[in-house]
Amino acid sequence: MKLGLQYRCQQGKVQVNHNHFLGYTKDGDGHLVIDPEQAEVVKRIYREYLEGLSMKKIAEGLEQDGILTGAGKAKWYDSTINKILRNEKYMGDALLQKTVTTDFLTKKRVRNTGALPQYYVEDDHEAIIPKEIFMQVQAELVRRRKVHTGSNGQKRIYSGNNCFSQIIVCGECSELYRLVHWNNHGCKSIVWRCISRLEPSRAVMNCTSRTFKEDLLQEVTVKAFNRILTDSDGFLRQIQENIAKAIIAADTMNPDGIQARLDELQDFIGSQQSEITEFDEILVRKLIQQITVYDDQFTVRFKSGLKVDINE
Repeated sequence: MKLGLQYRCQQGKVQVNHNHFLGYTKDGDGHLVIDPEQAEVVKRIYREYLEGLSMKKIAEGLEQDGILTGAGKAKWYDSTINKILRNEKYMGDALLQKTVTTDFLTKKRVRNTGALPQYYVEDDHEAIIPKEIFMQVQAELVRRRKVHTGSNGQKRIYSGNNCFSQIIVCGECSELYRLVHWNNHGCKSIVWRCISRLEPSRAVMNCTSRTFKEDLLQEVTVKAFNRILTDSDGFLRQIQENIAKAIIAADTMNPDGIQARLDELQDFIGSQQSEITEFDEILVRKLIQQITVYDDQFTVRFKSGLKVDINE
């Protein structure tokens, strides 16, 4: 039996338990086919993750909407979302022998860390998620795993509660900004402030960066988007130049993932018929990678590699 399973893997014959596999079922010949209703749930998970939501927030949203898991359960867990985002089968491929059976009596299976060879089958079945989007999600998974380390050595973890979380960087000390309740001479407000100023005992330098309200950040992002729209031809040329540079320098993304990020900004430019007049949180999550704060300007860096300076 064991040799038979290995032989089928070598031949690229994929066997998947579709009963708990969200998005797919099987036809009369045993082939994976898309379940349209469940596929929309999978697409939603990938879309919301790229829009900046955390796995926890995605799970909470699915529960609130009464959507069931692939196993028909009402409860969603972070780990469930994580597995869906990493499963190559959603882009039509299949990695065989991810797990191995260690005891055929109890049927206990463990992760295959080299006990048996693994086989990768491309385009085995119809994809729910395009390959470029899947690769973009893998790059985002890596980005969120790489916690920010400030000048004081303090590590910061990813938070998706606010579209500006973990992307506002101090130009003076390179530390992140944090949204805080601030009491300035009896005047209470919610502001963005450099963490070095919030934790001076851990700072390696006396940071004097400014504090500001979120409406200023919103204004800056609107101006940055409109700057690109005003000189769309020039920025499109820069995007094309960035493609080759990004592919050469890439260490966590393949060309499909890089191209997807560049395409997003191109699609944004092509879809806008006029300047933006209102702040759009979704655009920030999709297109902006970092905003660096200086005394007299903000530098907005897009995921495509473009940089725009907004002076005050």
